[in-house]
Amino acid sequence: MVQRLDVARRREPHTQRRHDERAATGPAPAGPVRHDALLAPAPRTPGPHHVLAVAVYLAAAVAMWSHVWFGGDPAHTITCNCGDTSQQVWWLEWFPWALSHGHDPLLTNAMWARLGGVNAITNTSWMAPAALLWPVTALFGPVASFNVANLLAPVVSGWAAFVLAGRFSRRVAPRLVAGGLYAFSPFMLRNTVLGHIDLTVTAYLPVVVLLGLGLLTRGVRPVRTGLVLGGLSVLQFFTGVEVMAITAVTVALGALLVVARRPRLVRAALGPLLVAGSVAAAVAGACLAYPVWFFLHGPRHVQGPFWPVVSSAPWRIVDAGANVYSTHTSLRAVGYLGPQGPSTDFLGFGLLAAVVLSAPLWRRRTSCALVAGVGLLAWVLEFFPARAWASLPVLSSVELVRFALPVSLCVGLLLAASIDAWWEAVGRRWRTVSDAARRGAARGAVVALSAGAFVPLLVTYSLPFTVTTARVPAWFAHDAPRLARGTAVLTIPFAYALESQPMAWQAETGDAFDLVGGWAFVPGANGVDDELMSPPGGAVAALRALSGDPRRVTPAVQRAVRAAVAAWRPLTVVLIPGDARPGALAATTATLGVPPRWSDGAWVWTFGPTSRLGPVHPL
Repeated sequence: MVQRLDVARRREPHTQRRHDERAATGPAPAGPVRHDALLAPAPRTPGPHHVLAVAVYLAAAVAMWSHVWFGGDPAHTITCNCGDTSQQVWWLEWFPWALSHGHDPLLTNAMWARLGGVNAITNTSWMAPAALLWPVTALFGPVASFNVANLLAPVVSGWAAFVLAGRFSRRVAPRLVAGGLYAFSPFMLRNTVLGHIDLTVTAYLPVVVLLGLGLLTRGVRPVRTGLVLGGLSVLQFFTGVEVMAITAVTVALGALLVVARRPRLVRAALGPLLVAGSVAAAVAGACLAYPVWFFLHGPRHVQGPFWPVVSSAPWRIVDAGANVYSTHTSLRAVGYLGPQGPSTDFLGFGLLAAVVLSAPLWRRRTSCALVAGVGLLAWVLEFFPARAWASLPVLSSVELVRFALPVSLCVGLLLAASIDAWWEAVGRRWRTVSDAARRGAARGAVVALSAGAFVPLLVTYSLPFTVTTARVPAWFAHDAPRLARGTAVLTIPFAYALESQPMAWQAETGDAFDLVGGWAFVPGANGVDDELMSPPGGAVAALRALSGDPRRVTPAVQRAVRAAVAAWRPLTVVLIPGDARPGALAATTATLGVPPRWSDGAWVWTFGPTSRLGPVHPL
């Protein structure tokens, strides 16, 4: 007994020393090694951390769009009044206009007037964002809504990824990095400059993953989770179906990996999963039954892929592509006049190397291993065989390269876990007071190397974005609002596909008229596939020929145009000299057989319900 007491006394000073050292250096940080997203309950994030994340992402978004918000005019400054940008401006104006005027918001004849109209659900019509931005549109116009939407989209998406990253890191900085990579990846930046709200408001993906992880832990209320998931699914459907489909595929891949890796965990959570899924399905089904039918079988719907299916290549993730800094690329026709930037599926060697080299620190965490697996499978989907993908129902309309979205999220989460793990490893290696200098130097190296991993990506960016002033021809600003309701406007050049400037002019004049043509997915010549896959003939082909090369217009083209104009009355034909090609005025006059009148900088032909065309003059 005496000997044991002596041993205890001899050990006491050593124990006290260790206690004193821990008190001096502070408690060991909550390490991610013991924290697994599949097992631990969701950590609580203090309110100031949420505010910080939103502020950081908002500051980055403002910096990218500084030419709009500092020195520009948010109501008129835009990337380009052309291509996809015009399409976004049009839909932001259309939805509130339709509701306020008692029109069906799911089917519009304000575009493709006299040609059957447009199914708004088949197209990326951004109904939910348009509804939320209704006050901005009403007060300042659709261009202002465009700028607000593109400013806030990365903030919302990044904040959602920041919240999800709390499952992988308890420190603020790594979580900010994860959310920042997701919100400002090349995928996001390319779609932001083109005005693709449906592909930049992407909070749905990380939130659905977060809700799913919550259902795998105890104490979660499955009914409430189901209600939230169902409500978010309804909002996402009216924001963009493509992100909804990408999320479904990503979650399905994750679910398969969880079942394979942790079957007992899934069996234990099967009840909450079924309850939440049933509630979500009931909410979404009740709200979306008719819109889904309208999307699949409603008037003017299309089937099959919207675009020719094209696979990416495996090396594109580390290859930024050609003409990164060039402004003379095909991107100009789509709607952006600035440098092309990196390809949408590019992340760079630095980030991938950082994640791979850190794998020994996080590979034993089930959640990180599953995220790595999902990211790898999503990356493989980017170069999935095009012919096989084109045969899939619904999913064939998802461009394969857009699976870069979940890849960027997975890489961001793994990067957060990696930074956290290195920070912890340094703390464990040099934890005493005497090691403070080495600990600080090592952690400084972690910060420097983490920042350096972003260099190969960031050097491909050209910021801030290039913008210009939205130009609306005087005739559309002054004369178009005075047209009688029901009059359609046919523009020369013909508004078709990417040559969609008249859509922006129509939106910026408050939808004062119906536009013949436009940029939308509508049934083509076979009545099933969209017009890009099955090019329409007849009047559309004739008008494209008249606009594309007026000096080579044939008698057959003239006959088709005249028949269409006679059938579409009341109709106003407007030729904008600055936009029309040489010879367009002579060719149009010869085809219609009556001279135009000059009004507010445009040549105008007006045909009332009973107006007659003059004799045709062959060219």
